[in-house]
Amino acid sequence: MTKGNALVTGAGGFVCSEVALALARAGYQTIATDQFFDAQTAQRLSHLQQFEAPLGAALTTLQSTKFEVVVHGAAQTSGPESTGQTSAAHIKLNTDLLTATLDYAREVGAKRFLFLSSMGVFAPDDMPQPCGRMTEATLPSGTFPYAAAKRAGEILTHGARDGAMETLSLRLGNTFGPHEASRPSRQVVCLVSRMIAAAKSTGLINAPALGYAREWSWLPDLADGIARLMGQFPASDVSVLHAGTPPVLTAADLAQVIARRIPGTTAALHLASSESVLRPPMASEQTSVMNDIVWTPVEVALDQMLRLKVST
Repeated sequence: MTKGNALVTGAGGFVCSEVALALARAGYQTIATDQFFDAQTAQRLSHLQQFEAPLGAALTTLQSTKFEVVVHGAAQTSGPESTGQTSAAHIKLNTDLLTATLDYAREVGAKRFLFLSSMGVFAPDDMPQPCGRMTEATLPSGTFPYAAAKRAGEILTHGARDGAMETLSLRLGNTFGPHEASRPSRQVVCLVSRMIAAAKSTGLINAPALGYAREWSWLPDLADGIARLMGQFPASDVSVLHAGTPPVLTAADLAQVIARRIPGTTAALHLASSESVLRPPMASEQTSVMNDIVWTPVEVALDQMLRLKVST
């Protein structure tokens, strides 16, 4: 039995394409919008209704469609320095996309609205850090344009909540999975994909021997968790949620795990003269279905990812 219509914005991208598929698996009649779907993504989502248009035009086309839930992921992730924008223009673009979708969702009677935010809202030394991880209790202070836009988005999303529409912001961390590709709005792929590409092209993965641990969310697990979340938001006093407590690996550990899976690959570990300070891994202290995710171990997930890449 269908759970009603679900709208996913930014569904041509790495994360939201998988979220759209997960919502469909969960029983929602899912509609995917993006200004561009590459051929591979369009094929993966071929059983879903797709609208390829700027977001404003897509929302106008869908004005008469009632949605039960809306997941807003459309965003300019690449920084202004790589897109030729000013910082102000970057922030305006992202907040305009969000406010347009919030207004639309309320107008068409959506019961739940989820804004996909980012752990990028944090600076590395933000406190507190319970058990060495950043949780919902950690106070964000990131100020670069992407961080500012996401933090502003969280405040706007909370402000749009009323008795008819629940709203929630979900912070995502380091995520990996199949089908990742660079696109104008997200030009840099994740470290896992970069390491795999290096292994296949040169047989060598360079990584610092000592380094910061990062969380690694297997995207299919994350997407299924989001689909469950759309059926059960946490308590009404929760406005921001972290996407569970995923497995943790350092870059050195990750390089070695990948090297063992690609024949002829060496993980060259070195003592870096300098390394950017990274934020600690994320975790969630709130009670929600995101804490029920049984995360696929990174090693098992990589086996699945590499098999899929070979077969496609």
